Amino acid sequence: NVSPVLSAKPQSPKLPSRHSRLSSFVEVTADGLSSETKKTGKRSGHLELQWNEDLTLNVTPQSRLDLKLWSCHTLRKELLGSATIDLLDTLRTHHGKSELSS
Repeated sequence: NVSPVLSAKPQSPKLPSRHSRLSSFVEVTADGLSSETKKTGKRSGHLELQWNEDLTLNVTPQSRLDLKLWSCHTLRKELLGSATIDLLDTLRTHHGKSELSS
């Protein structure tokens, strides 16, 4: 059970100006398995969005989490950024705790 607090500050040249509103969500996948993919709710705001949601995934200490930040357009979604978290490294850093905050 991993409960991340996710923050995003997109750095894409395709983004609207800093005064424009952005609607986006984060997709989290464990070990590359589509069956272990969860999405946050959509958030709207300026370029610094934050999600404070619980996402439950089946993971092991050796799991890797892939995070993708998507913008929500009415016609299509667009990938704004991505990151990978190695849980074993994170568990070592956080003294074996499985609840992550970033």
